[in-house]
Amino acid sequence: MNKLQRILVPVDFSETSKRALEYAHFFANRFDAKLDVLHVWRPSEYAGDEMVVLTRSEPELTLSTFLRNHADQQLSAFLKDVPHSKQLLESGDPAQVISKVAGEGGYDLIIMGTHGRTGLSHLMLGSVAEKVVRLAPCPVLTWRTPAEKK
Repeated sequence: MNKLQRILVPVDFSETSKRALEYAHFFANRFDAKLDVLHVWRPSEYAGDEMVVLTRSEPELTLSTFLRNHADQQLSAFLKDVPHSKQLLESGDPAQVISKVAGEGGYDLIIMGTHGRTGLSHLMLGSVAEKVVRLAPCPVLTWRTPAEKK
């Protein structure tokens, strides 16, 4: 087995992805690996790029530029106190983009959170983590935050 050198951590800004990132940081330290963090944002399915957003700070932005800038700001804030090698921001279908980035980037491992949905919510929403496990060119370690005890 090759040495673990590069870890990709996809995040969606949820508490589960935050915990997976913390776990990935432990792995990166343990194996002296580089840790890159990826967020995949979805472009609007209902509005084309001709739609313009007016803001106070920017006179006129296309909707996709506005969404990308917003995702970039969220990612920077999410990673404010987390050591990482590289911050990646992509758009598209999350499972496909994560798998593509992992393959093109030569990553040795993906560590990502899963929400652990079951039943109808799993059927309706699907599972990005499940799709990544099927599509990824490298091993995928999923982190599920344990349910709170009542």
